[in-house]
Amino acid sequence: MKTPILSLFKDNRLVTATVSALGATLCIWTLAAIDTGMDSPYVLIAPFGATMVLIFGVHHSPLAQPKNVILGHIITAIVGLLFVNYLPVTSLTLGLAVGFGLFFMLLFDVTHPPAGGNPLLIMLGGHTSWTFLLHPILIGTLAIVALAVLYHRLIPGHIYPYFEKKE
Repeated sequence: MKTPILSLFKDNRLVTATVSALGATLCIWTLAAIDTGMDSPYVLIAPFGATMVLIFGVHHSPLAQPKNVILGHIITAIVGLLFVNYLPVTSLTLGLAVGFGLFFMLLFDVTHPPAGGNPLLIMLGGHTSWTFLLHPILIGTLAIVALAVLYHRLIPGHIYPYFEKKE
C-alpha cells in the first residue's frame, strides 16, 4: 500500500524537520542577501532567527501567526526605543523593558516570544533612531511573513497563516 504524500509530510519527523529547516534557511538567506545589497539599514536581526523556529517549526502555533510576528516585534521595539531614548541603560531598565514588552504583547494578544529580545537588542546595541521600527522591524517582519506564506503553500498539508476555528 502506498503512503499518501500528505501523511508522509505529517507523520515523518525527519521530513518535518527537513522541511522546517529548509524554510528557515531560505528565509534567513533571503534577508541576509537583502542586507548584503544595502548600504546602511538592515533587515536581519538576531530575534528573527528565533522567529524562524516558530514560523517554520510550529507554524500552527498562535505565537507564529502573522499578527503576532509583526505586532509582537513592533510593540517590543517601541518599548525598547522608548527606554533607550529616555532612560539610562541599567540592569533595572533592561529588565523593565523586557517586562513592559511582554505586558503589552499579552495585553494586545500578540505574544511572539522572539520579540521579547528586541528591547535588549535595541538598548544594548544603542539603537536610538526611530527608523529602527521601519527597518529592520517592519520591513523584516513583513518579508518574513510573506516568505513564510509562499513557502508553506508549496508544502502539502501546510496551512499558514493558520486560523483555528472558534466554536
